[in-house]
Amino acid sequence: MKYMTFNSSCSFAGLANMLSLYDVDTDDKTIARKMRLPFLFSKIEDSYIAGPMLQEAKWFNLFLKPIGFQMSEKEVEVEQLCSYLSNIKCAMLGIYIKPMIKHAVIYTRKLNDKYCFLNNKWENSDEEETIMMTEEELFERLDLTTTVATLSRVEPEVVDIKSSMKNSISVLNSLQNDINTFCNITRNPEELRVAMNFLFRPILLDGITMLELINQDEICNKLKYVQKELLGAIKGTESILLSKKLSLPILNNAIDDYVNLIKKNLNL
Repeated sequence: MKYMTFNSSCSFAGLANMLSLYDVDTDDKTIARKMRLPFLFSKIEDSYIAGPMLQEAKWFNLFLKPIGFQMSEKEVEVEQLCSYLSNIKCAMLGIYIKPMIKHAVIYTRKLNDKYCFLNNKWENSDEEETIMMTEEELFERLDLTTTVATLSRVEPEVVDIKSSMKNSISVLNSLQNDINTFCNITRNPEELRVAMNFLFRPILLDGITMLELINQDEICNKLKYVQKELLGAIKGTESILLSKKLSLPILNNAIDDYVNLIKKNLNL
C-alpha cells in the first residue's frame, strides 16, 4: 500500500498504488518530482490550478510515458460504471467523502456483491485501507458521469516538460496580476470564499506544498506569512480590502522568486 505523504496527494498516491499492481515501485513524492510538479501551473477559464490539483492524464503522463505507461481517461455514465470496471485491471476515480469533497480511490476487484477500492490515505490515518461498496452504495458517492482513469503499457517515450514549465511562468505572472487586482478592490465574504480556491489556493496552499517538496524554505516562509494574514483576514463577515490586510510586497516578492526558480530549472 502506498500512502499520501503531502497535502492533497490522494491521486498521486493512487497512481503509485496502480503502478504497484504492474510491479512498479514508486510513491507520490517521486511521481511529483519526476514530472516536475513544483514548477507547473495551469489556468482553466478563470481558475488557476497548481501542484496536487493537476490531476488530469496529460499531467500524469509526463511521469508515465518515459517509464513505458500511459494514462487514459474515459467519461462513464454512472449506470454503466460497474460494467466498465468489470473489464479492467484497475482504475482511479473520485468518490464523494463529504458533500462537494471528492477523494481519489483505486478500483481493484469485485468480491461477491461488493466493489473493492484502495483508499489512498495518510499512513497514520485510522481510515480503512480498503473501501468496499455495493453497487447502490457506490452510486450514492458518484456524479451522474464519472471520469475513470486507467493505465496501459506503451513504448517508453521522451516527453516535453519544458514547454509546460515555460507556460507556467506566464500563468504564474497572470496569477500575480489577478491577485493584486483582486486585493485592491473591496470584496464581500462570498467573493472572498470563491477566490480562496480559484485564486489564492494555487500559490498560498498548493504552492507552499510544492516548495516544501523541493526544500525551498525561503520562498515558502514568505508565502506562509501571507497565508496566515489571509486566513486571519477572512474570518469576519464584513467586506474587506485585502490590500490593507495582506503584505502584498512580500507576496509579490515570493511570486517573483518562484518565477525565477522555474527559469533557473529551465536554464533560462
